[in-house]
Amino acid sequence: MQPVSVDLSLSEANLGLDRRLRDLPASARVRGIVFAMLRDGLRRRSLLSVPEVQDFVDSGRRSYRFFPLHDVIKAYALGGALVHADPREGMRELFSENVSYFSRTWYGEAMARFLKPDPTGALAWLERTREHVANYGHWRLERRSSTHCIFHMFDEYLWIEAAQRGGCEGLLTACGIRGEVHAELDDDYNGRLDIRWTPRS
Repeated sequence: MQPVSVDLSLSEANLGLDRRLRDLPASARVRGIVFAMLRDGLRRRSLLSVPEVQDFVDSGRRSYRFFPLHDVIKAYALGGALVHADPREGMRELFSENVSYFSRTWYGEAMARFLKPDPTGALAWLERTREHVANYGHWRLERRSSTHCIFHMFDEYLWIEAAQRGGCEGLLTACGIRGEVHAELDDDYNGRLDIRWTPRS
């Protein structure tokens, strides 16, 4: 494996990481599955041996337990920086691939029946089950047409324009359809994803 060199201080400044961590509610928690998905993405790229990664991808974290969002934010900031020169693009890439990992878990099996040509059912499932994965913020799905949805996100501390956008892009890919996802931010933690797709003929 080639040595990995990344300017973490520059990456953290780019992401506004210090302020984001200060803004987090102390009680914010998320399921350990997000660590497993990050570990999977870094393993595919042979990045698990990077010393800074070890604290965040400890395989002892159980996917069903809640962990501080603070740790998740730091882990994905690091992961994004390792994957791409622009850490937001790195997070977007990792989250896009997460759908593939997620679909192989017991959470994902419950979702699998929605991964059909129309992603609206899967998006609605994500909206309904968010409280089972995270204990902060909320999402609201707005259906505009049979091929257009708006996913509103409130008090969402995982980067909407990067991580969450990538997740929705991965969902479209998992559904086997072509589409586009655009992020519109009201501020760093509130905004929406505009999701449009072309139905399979």
